[in-house]
Amino acid sequence: MRPIHLAALLLLALIWGSSFMLIKVMLEEMTPAAIGWSRLGGGAALILALAAARRPTLPRSFAHWRDVTAVALVSGALPLFLIPWGEQQIPSNLAAILNGAVPIWTVVLAVVLATLGYAAGSVITRRRLQGADSTLLAGSQSLIAFAMLLPFVVASGEVPDFAALSGRVLMATAALAFLSQGVAMIIYFWLLKNVEATQVVLVTYLAPVAAIGWGWLVLDERLELALIPGLALILAGMMLANRRPRPIPVAVPATVEA
Repeated sequence: MRPIHLAALLLLALIWGSSFMLIKVMLEEMTPAAIGWSRLGGGAALILALAAARRPTLPRSFAHWRDVTAVALVSGALPLFLIPWGEQQIPSNLAAILNGAVPIWTVVLAVVLATLGYAAGSVITRRRLQGADSTLLAGSQSLIAFAMLLPFVVASGEVPDFAALSGRVLMATAALAFLSQGVAMIIYFWLLKNVEATQVVLVTYLAPVAAIGWGWLVLDERLELALIPGLALILAGMMLANRRPRPIPVAVPATVEA
């Protein structure tokens, strides 16, 4: 991983780490489905506006759009509803820890499914969508995921009245949509295009550390000792993910002198 890739990964971790704090603020006045829907809609609008300025050629392959739809479901619509749903019951920093620790142990079903979705989306993108325009890919999967959540939000009457939201919640909504979904997804798909999927997934381990800082700084969440085991598991997961197998020694046949 080159320095520019590492810098992008750290920036992505900082942005996605803040999303747990932003979701906690939005839950004061919005439902989980409305949060995911708003995040995807705002992010899609920003990304596609940037993509349109470059006038990319739209893929016409059915297989391409099938795979983009699969990514939109498993790493867009599902996790972006499940994470706010889980945060209704637990602090943002604990949600972040669980989100980072699930590759090692299973604790909360919602966070498990969300993280599995992110992992599956990374693998699909890396294996089946390699070479696609990363900005267009980020925007199209966000738009499709937005469309997936739309019927549920409308049917349940959970479309937010943005004019009635407090300034605090509106600011959190804009940051979640344009930063955590817009800017972050552009970085994410760019990384998937240039480095291995297993390296990009390391952001899952780094984001919880940033989330703890954001929760303490903005929400006054306490730095509980109970978070330490979770952080230890995250560090262990990073070590396991980056461990290289030892080379197998090759036996050299002895030289026989005549």
